[in-house]
Amino acid sequence: MDTPAPQLHDQSEFTLRYTLNGIGPWLVSLYLMEVGGVAETPGVVVGAGWRAHVWAGAPFRRGALSLGVTEVAFSETDAGRPAVLAAAAAFEKKVLRAGG
Repeated sequence: MDTPAPQLHDQSEFTLRYTLNGIGPWLVSLYLMEVGGVAETPGVVVGAGWRAHVWAGAPFRRGALSLGVTEVAFSETDAGRPAVLAAAAAFEKKVLRAGG
């Protein structure tokens, strides 16, 4: 999924960003759907009160090693900051426990 970085709204909107190494955008999107989101468009997952943009970042390179990087940006919709924080907490558990 080669989705460009999102153009997030004005600075007054609450946004929470993650940079994840070694996990592909497709898997990040799947995790977001497992915590209550629905794929809206490629690279965008929407849940109750939150929206997450997912895109491939620049790979991390060290010598001959290259590691994929995925960027995620949560933003609020109608329910505001509490919905973003709750979705992000559930997402963090999925990522830290490799899907569980």
